[in-house]
Amino acid sequence: MVLATGEGRAILPFNHPLRNKVSCMASQLPEGDPRLECILIDEAAIEIRLAELARAILADAVDAKRLRLVGVLKGGWMFLADLARAIRRENGPRVLYEFIRASTYGAEVKQAGETERQVAIAGLPANIQGDHIVLVEDILDQGFTLSAIRRRLLAEGAASVRLCVFLDKQLEAPAPEVRRIRAELIPDYVGFPVPDRWVVGYGLDVDEEFRDLPYVAIAREEYFQN
Repeated sequence: MVLATGEGRAILPFNHPLRNKVSCMASQLPEGDPRLECILIDEAAIEIRLAELARAILADAVDAKRLRLVGVLKGGWMFLADLARAIRRENGPRVLYEFIRASTYGAEVKQAGETERQVAIAGLPANIQGDHIVLVEDILDQGFTLSAIRRRLLAEGAASVRLCVFLDKQLEAPAPEVRRIRAELIPDYVGFPVPDRWVVGYGLDVDEEFRDLPYVAIAREEYFQN
């Protein structure tokens, strides 16, 4: 299976078999929770894509003796752990990984047309001067969080910061400031594009729920809007 690349990104080509997976599979959704609409990305598709991402990262680090991954808590923990294991299965170099905590939404939901979000960052890794870092995040949404973290890592002396996101949300009506941030924040590695809906599972949450789901599902917004 050939991984398409463009402008430094590991992306899904239009004829990639996983593109057919990025659609609702309501019949597979466990019964009992009306807050979930359908499964968007199942476990099998995630496993396949992890292997492809690992190979893409290794292709950009052929001479590296180690990889330094920095994950963003809480959402990125599951993706980073599985990605590190996928790199190991591909006989990659030693992986060093650390986590930082960034809070953007909290219990507050995203609003349409936002132009600014305060981002609190804690636990930046020490001694990163000259390091080449892969920043691992669960989802690229409006881009406020990842943009702020990347700026901080570079300010602390990282030689480079490559972005690896599990999900890339295709925003329908972003505000001008969000369009500007997203235009500057091009991920180097993308797991799956997803529609502009609320997605949960595989580390992602709504108000701290659903992180433990082994798949990605669409949540019904009406159950969480006050």
